[in-house]
Amino acid sequence: MSTQALGTLSSSLPLVLVLCSLVYASSLDSIAPQNDSNTDLHALRCLKLHLTTSAGLLASWKNDSLQFCSWSGVTCSKRHASRVTALDLESLDLDGQIPPCIGNLTFLTKIHIPNNQLTGQIPPELGQLNRLRYLNLSTNNLTGVIPPSLSQCSDMQQLSLGHNKLSGGIPEGLGMLRNLAVLRLATNSLTGSIPRSLGSSSSLHSVVLTNNSLTGPIPPLLANSSSLQLLALSNNHLSGEIPPALFNSTSLQKLLLGTNSFAGSIPALLNIDSPLQYLILQSNNLSSTIPSFIGNFSSLRWLLLGDNNFEGNIPMSIDEIENLEILDIT
Repeated sequence: MSTQALGTLSSSLPLVLVLCSLVYASSLDSIAPQNDSNTDLHALRCLKLHLTTSAGLLASWKNDSLQFCSWSGVTCSKRHASRVTALDLESLDLDGQIPPCIGNLTFLTKIHIPNNQLTGQIPPELGQLNRLRYLNLSTNNLTGVIPPSLSQCSDMQQLSLGHNKLSGGIPEGLGMLRNLAVLRLATNSLTGSIPRSLGSSSSLHSVVLTNNSLTGPIPPLLANSSSLQLLALSNNHLSGEIPPALFNSTSLQKLLLGTNSFAGSIPALLNIDSPLQYLILQSNNLSSTIPSFIGNFSSLRWLLLGDNNFEGNIPMSIDEIENLEILDIT
């Protein structure tokens, strides 16, 4: 190579390096948070495209606006600029279907869209939201099954899908969510058994599965939960005996098991300091006598035992329950 050629190459190297630097910087910009915020913007626009509502309720959701963090019902992160962390769209008369693109809002921790007119199925893409802690889609017209992919939302604390038209079983994986505190699936058309794993979370305090078509017994893990405060299973087709652990819980305040097919006798009470306030066992196949220790539930406010197969006399100890407001033992 000639000396002149070498000189030309040497003089052009700085320009080449500058161009390479610009290309590299451009490639970084393509994966920078700004582009991530554009992903959130596109996801919100997609969501609006699939939902309809009364005039004005989503007026701030303008397609030409880049300030989506100020849109009604949208909350963004204070730590990560322009990343959507919450959607709160309760009671907006929303119609339409939840699109799969909602799964692109990867910083979401809360989705609160109850009391609307949403139809269609719950998108499995919600399982992509590994930061999601709160999901409330209750009181809509959602159909189909509960996506098993929701079990991938490992930080989930509250799952409320009640008062819809959901069918199929409750995914077993939901019971294994380690932070689950509230599970509300009432008033659907759910079938099958209660997941055996439900109760494994030490945070679980409320389980509401009333008004479904669930069958089988109450799982041991659920019955033995040390954190459970509310267990509502009324109006199903559950069977077996009532687990004694429920009557001796140190945390359970509301036990609603009415209108099922539970059999056997009322379990013995070993915990005289039971915090139980609501005991609803009416319309089952319970037998034997109403035990006198019922009077030891000193915190009881509601006691419904009617429409069973009990024999014998009504124990006088019931008169000693000072706070009792409603009594049905017919």
